[in-house]
Amino acid sequence: MTKLYIDTNILIYAIEDSLNPFGKDISTSSSKLFGEAASCKYQVIISTWALSEVRRIRNIDDLDMLLKIVEKKIIIQKYTKEDVEQAKRQNSDHFQDELHGMLALRAGADYIVTRNVDDFKHLNKQIKAVKPEQLLKPSSS
Repeated sequence: MTKLYIDTNILIYAIEDSLNPFGKDISTSSSKLFGEAASCKYQVIISTWALSEVRRIRNIDDLDMLLKIVEKKIIIQKYTKEDVEQAKRQNSDHFQDELHGMLALRAGADYIVTRNVDDFKHLNKQIKAVKPEQLLKPSSS
């Protein structure tokens, strides 16, 4: 089964209605991705780092409800203080993204699912970063 490491922004967009700067809906594809995981298409990897980032800025009840939907398909990837320090040494300007990349690799993810694909370009030889809609099947009309 394909393993998806979920970046913090995807968690946020899955629990709130969001538009990109051009007015395009970016929440629906994030929500659908969790629906596909619940139907056994994917296994999702969510780090304790991403959970702590979301909980600092969003309603915990909404996050808990989302996690309940895919609870049997979640792998929790923990981080340590040492991981944070290593990420800061490797990329002090964007250590959060560096940490997400390290945790995704450690968990054996096939993809990092994010809206900020360019932030993970340096990992392309090890793991590919994709937007949720790149993984979803096109809807038939």
